[in-house]
Amino acid sequence: MKKLLLVLLGVVVIVAGVAYTQIDSIVKVGVETGGPKALKVPVKVGSVSLSPFSGKVQVKELEIGQPEGFGEGNIASVASFDMKLEPSTLMSDHIIIDTIVIDTPMLDARRMGGISNFEKLQQAIGTRDTAPSEITLTIKNMLVKAPTVAVKNEGTIDVDQTIKLADFTITDLGTDEKGLSPPEIARHVMEVLQPQIAQALIKAGASDKIKDLTKGAEGKLEQGLTGLVDKLKKKKTDNKDDGGN
Repeated sequence: MKKLLLVLLGVVVIVAGVAYTQIDSIVKVGVETGGPKALKVPVKVGSVSLSPFSGKVQVKELEIGQPEGFGEGNIASVASFDMKLEPSTLMSDHIIIDTIVIDTPMLDARRMGGISNFEKLQQAIGTRDTAPSEITLTIKNMLVKAPTVAVKNEGTIDVDQTIKLADFTITDLGTDEKGLSPPEIARHVMEVLQPQIAQALIKAGASDKIKDLTKGAEGKLEQGLTGLVDKLKKKKTDNKDDGGN
């Protein structure tokens, strides 16, 4: 009986080891499979590195494609996305993130035929009735480095230019309470980002009409964060169920 238990323990260790070494590939495939289903546009990831023990997460070369009718290229892309969270909170309803660094994000805002690509993407996805998330987030420090906005408008005023924004940092999101919901986090981020985009457009000589290109980004960000948290919550539930068997 003792030998049998040792053999079973050895099998468990081997399976766990294989699963751990393959976890990056599993996450990458999950993003590239689930992303297009949720967003109705192509989603590609160069690589994903996840360490559940240290709490470090890194995503490289994240690309979100343009909606149909807006040409080739990406509506958004990020060179790299690094996050450090407190591992002990990953399985809780209050996830504490120490740092987030978003490196060289690129937003491609296009307007064709009286509609922006963000509005088109929102229409394709549609609105879904979702229950309020029970998970809250605390983000102690978020750094966005070298953000760039490419603006393209076809109509009475033709604009085709790229605008570089200044680096910016957001601190203490959800630290005064027991965290904030994903939509609340998204609103805080957009409150900081939108004025910078507006100022850059004004300096570039763009009209008020062109500024509407950024509309829809806030709702998209909120939906994306909510979806991410829902997946984390499902993973947490699955892990608990597995542990109980």
